[in-house]
Amino acid sequence: MSDTQSNIHSLNASADVDIIQAAIEARLTELVPSDKTWPVRLHEAQRHALLSPGKRFRPLLCVLITHGASNDPILRKASIDVGCVAEMVHAASLILDDLPCMDNAALRRNQPTTHLAFDESTAILSATALLNRAFGVLSRLHNIIPETRVALVDLLSYSVGSTGLIAGQMADLANHSPDNNLQDVERLNYLKTGALFEYAIYSAAILTNLSVGQKEELKDFSYHLGLAFQLLDDLKDVQMKEVEAEKSVGRDIGKTTILALLGTKNSKKTLLSYLDSAKSSLQKAGLQNATALDALIERQFAFLNQV
Repeated sequence: MSDTQSNIHSLNASADVDIIQAAIEARLTELVPSDKTWPVRLHEAQRHALLSPGKRFRPLLCVLITHGASNDPILRKASIDVGCVAEMVHAASLILDDLPCMDNAALRRNQPTTHLAFDESTAILSATALLNRAFGVLSRLHNIIPETRVALVDLLSYSVGSTGLIAGQMADLANHSPDNNLQDVERLNYLKTGALFEYAIYSAAILTNLSVGQKEELKDFSYHLGLAFQLLDDLKDVQMKEVEAEKSVGRDIGKTTILALLGTKNSKKTLLSYLDSAKSSLQKAGLQNATALDALIERQFAFLNQV
């Protein structure tokens, strides 16, 4: 276990996001096999996708919400692993999303996509391995009662399953109907992006045993935050060059997106309304560190200042 991670539980609720992110980065490197472990190529591909430079937004949400809900050092420490699980699943979903049979992307986080850096078979197997490892991490959370571990595993299975993230990916592949309206696209966006946000956020609520009312507010927070994040991604896809976006762009041409339905100006207004709803629900959840969470959200949505 890294020194950074062992010290994370001593941080207060307004801990600097960069310090928490450093702890997440350190723990991610420990949770998957080294690139020297046989089969070497498989583990090189896993680490290529998982450890590439990223914002770690999902695990940061999990850790910060845990900090805002509890001062218990055991729970704060556990939240690092619970958050890292979100990053593992996210990395696995990106590997699959970038495949030639999906979005056929060449660039992800300013490096070749996994299937190009290695090959398609290795990419698929590395995504599968990351998904399986994610469940293993939850099952082995130290000093967390079995009932909580089971609840976290159940939440993850729903979030990434055939009624969650995978359903969203399936719907996205068929998203070419001119009859789709705003509500149809919002449903797709929630499944494709919001379901994993719900895991990252709601897992912290389960871990800290928040009240039913707080959990409901955080569910609403995750729903609107997921919608906002996907719409932000759509805006970047159209308005950024690859070097700025750090990934292949122009992948949504021909799809029914909110941007296609409403145009840039109204899409930005819609995005801001999602963010307002998310922040309102977060405030109602009554966490100790709403200011730190607001700062994290502002950082992730800084691109709006350029649009």
